[in-house]
Amino acid sequence: MKRLSFYCFLVISIFLSSVGCHKEISKDINNKELAEPNRIPPGHAELTGQILEILPIDKSQNEKDPCSNAPCKAKVKIENITYGPGFPTLTDNSIILKFNLTLSPTTKEMFPNLDESYPGLNVGDKFTAIAGFVMVMGKEQPEFFVDGYKKF
Repeated sequence: MKRLSFYCFLVISIFLSSVGCHKEISKDINNKELAEPNRIPPGHAELTGQILEILPIDKSQNEKDPCSNAPCKAKVKIENITYGPGFPTLTDNSIILKFNLTLSPTTKEMFPNLDESYPGLNVGDKFTAIAGFVMVMGKEQPEFFVDGYKKF
Protein backbone atom coordinates (compact mmCIF):
# COMPACT_ATOMS: atom_id res chain seq x y z
CA MET A 1 0.00 0.00 0.00
CA LYS A 2 2.87 2.36 0.82
CA ARG A 3 4.43 1.59 -2.52
CA LEU A 4 1.20 2.39 -4.42
CA SER A 5 0.84 5.68 -2.54
CA PHE A 6 4.43 6.57 -3.36
CA TYR A 7 3.89 5.91 -7.10
CA CYS A 8 0.64 7.91 -7.15
CA PHE A 9 2.41 10.78 -5.40
CA LEU A 10 5.31 10.59 -7.87
CA VAL A 11 3.05 10.53 -10.96
CA ILE A 12 0.95 13.46 -9.70
CA SER A 13 4.08 15.48 -8.83
CA ILE A 14 5.60 14.95 -12.27
CA PHE A 15 2.33 15.83 -13.98
CA LEU A 16 1.85 19.04 -12.01
CA SER A 17 5.44 20.18 -12.53
CA SER A 18 5.24 19.57 -16.29
CA VAL A 19 2.00 21.57 -16.71
CA GLY A 20 3.78 24.84 -15.91
CA CYS A 21 6.63 24.08 -18.33
CA HIS A 22 4.45 23.45 -21.37
CA LYS A 23 4.22 26.34 -23.84
CA GLU A 24 1.78 26.19 -26.69
CA ILE A 25 1.31 28.75 -29.46
CA SER A 26 -2.38 29.15 -30.15
CA LYS A 27 -3.53 29.54 -33.73
CA ASP A 28 -6.88 30.76 -34.95
CA ILE A 29 -8.77 29.15 -37.83
CA ASN A 30 -6.77 31.17 -40.40
CA ASN A 31 -3.53 29.88 -38.87
CA LYS A 32 -2.66 33.35 -37.52
CA GLU A 33 -0.69 33.47 -34.30
CA LEU A 34 -2.57 34.55 -31.20
CA ALA A 35 -0.78 36.72 -28.69
CA GLU A 36 0.53 35.43 -25.42
CA PRO A 37 -1.74 36.46 -22.53
CA ASN A 38 -1.36 40.12 -21.43
CA ARG A 39 0.92 41.02 -24.35
CA ILE A 40 -1.84 42.67 -26.35
CA PRO A 41 -4.91 44.15 -24.65
CA PRO A 42 -8.30 42.48 -25.20
CA GLY A 43 -10.05 43.73 -28.31
CA HIS A 44 -6.78 44.73 -29.99
CA ALA A 45 -4.23 43.29 -32.41
CA GLU A 46 -0.63 44.06 -33.19
CA LEU A 47 -0.21 44.59 -36.91
CA THR A 48 2.37 45.47 -39.51
CA GLY A 49 0.95 47.22 -42.52
CA GLN A 50 1.65 49.29 -45.60
CA ILE A 51 -0.33 52.35 -46.66
CA LEU A 52 -1.99 51.60 -50.00
CA GLU A 53 -4.23 54.67 -50.29
CA ILE A 54 -4.97 57.74 -48.17
CA LEU A 55 -8.68 58.55 -48.11
CA PRO A 56 -9.98 62.13 -48.46
CA ILE A 57 -10.43 64.37 -45.41
CA ASP A 58 -13.95 64.27 -43.95
CA LYS A 59 -14.88 67.97 -43.80
CA SER A 60 -18.32 67.17 -42.33
CA GLN A 61 -16.83 66.58 -38.88
CA ASN A 62 -16.42 69.06 -36.04
CA GLU A 63 -13.88 71.68 -37.15
CA LYS A 64 -11.93 71.20 -33.91
CA ASP A 65 -11.48 67.51 -34.69
CA PRO A 66 -8.01 66.96 -36.19
CA CYS A 67 -9.56 64.65 -38.78
CA SER A 68 -11.47 67.59 -40.27
CA ASN A 69 -8.16 69.28 -41.13
CA ALA A 70 -5.84 66.37 -41.93
CA PRO A 71 -6.29 62.90 -43.43
CA CYS A 72 -7.05 60.20 -40.85
CA LYS A 73 -8.19 57.18 -42.84
CA ALA A 74 -6.16 54.96 -45.13
CA LYS A 75 -6.52 51.67 -46.92
CA VAL A 76 -3.84 49.47 -45.36
CA LYS A 77 -2.40 46.18 -46.58
CA ILE A 78 -1.94 43.90 -43.57
CA GLU A 79 1.43 42.17 -43.82
CA ASN A 80 1.40 40.55 -40.39
CA ILE A 81 -1.08 40.43 -37.53
CA THR A 82 -1.05 38.98 -34.05
CA TYR A 83 -4.52 38.82 -32.53
CA GLY A 84 -5.30 39.72 -28.95
CA PRO A 85 -8.33 38.15 -27.26
CA GLY A 86 -11.63 39.33 -28.71
CA PHE A 87 -10.25 41.00 -31.85
CA PRO A 88 -12.27 39.98 -34.92
CA THR A 89 -10.55 37.71 -37.43
CA LEU A 90 -9.80 39.59 -40.63
CA THR A 91 -11.16 38.03 -43.79
CA ASP A 92 -9.26 40.29 -46.19
CA ASN A 93 -5.60 41.30 -46.33
CA SER A 94 -6.46 45.01 -46.52
CA ILE A 95 -8.61 47.16 -44.24
CA ILE A 96 -9.64 50.78 -43.81
CA LEU A 97 -7.79 52.01 -40.74
CA LYS A 98 -8.45 55.28 -38.91
CA PHE A 99 -5.38 56.97 -37.45
CA ASN A 100 -6.78 58.92 -34.48
CA LEU A 101 -3.72 61.20 -34.45
CA THR A 102 -3.95 61.69 -38.26
CA LEU A 103 -1.65 60.55 -41.02
CA SER A 104 0.10 63.93 -40.99
CA PRO A 105 3.11 64.60 -38.77
CA THR A 106 1.94 65.49 -35.26
CA THR A 107 2.43 69.09 -34.15
CA LYS A 108 1.98 70.92 -30.83
CA GLU A 109 -0.62 73.14 -32.52
CA MET A 110 -2.74 70.13 -33.43
CA PHE A 111 -2.10 68.13 -30.22
CA PRO A 112 -0.86 70.49 -27.47
CA ASN A 113 -1.00 67.83 -24.70
CA LEU A 114 0.63 65.01 -26.64
CA ASP A 115 4.09 63.99 -25.41
CA GLU A 116 4.85 61.59 -28.27
CA SER A 117 5.44 62.72 -31.83
CA TYR A 118 4.72 60.84 -35.03
CA PRO A 119 6.40 61.51 -38.40
CA GLY A 120 3.30 61.03 -40.55
CA LEU A 121 2.62 58.30 -43.10
CA ASN A 122 2.38 58.41 -46.89
CA VAL A 123 1.38 55.91 -49.57
CA GLY A 124 3.92 53.08 -49.58
CA ASP A 125 5.09 53.63 -46.00
CA LYS A 126 5.25 50.63 -43.66
CA PHE A 127 4.45 50.75 -39.96
CA THR A 128 3.59 48.69 -36.92
CA ALA A 129 0.82 49.54 -34.44
CA ILE A 130 -1.64 48.20 -31.91
CA ALA A 131 -5.08 48.39 -33.55
CA GLY A 132 -8.47 48.42 -31.87
CA PHE A 133 -11.96 48.18 -33.27
CA VAL A 134 -15.49 49.47 -32.66
CA MET A 135 -18.79 48.16 -33.88
CA VAL A 136 -20.95 50.89 -35.40
CA MET A 137 -24.73 50.62 -35.36
CA GLY A 138 -26.08 49.85 -38.81
CA LYS A 139 -22.80 48.38 -40.09
CA GLU A 140 -21.92 44.70 -40.28
CA GLN A 141 -18.15 45.18 -40.27
CA PRO A 142 -16.17 46.77 -37.42
CA GLU A 143 -14.24 49.99 -37.85
CA PHE A 144 -10.54 49.69 -37.06
CA PHE A 145 -8.36 52.39 -35.50
CA VAL A 146 -4.89 53.08 -34.11
CA ASP A 147 -3.71 55.79 -31.75
CA GLY A 148 0.02 55.63 -32.35
CA TYR A 149 2.37 53.79 -34.67
CA LYS A 150 6.02 53.13 -35.38
CA LYS A 151 7.13 53.90 -38.92
CA PHE A 152 9.80 51.69 -40.54
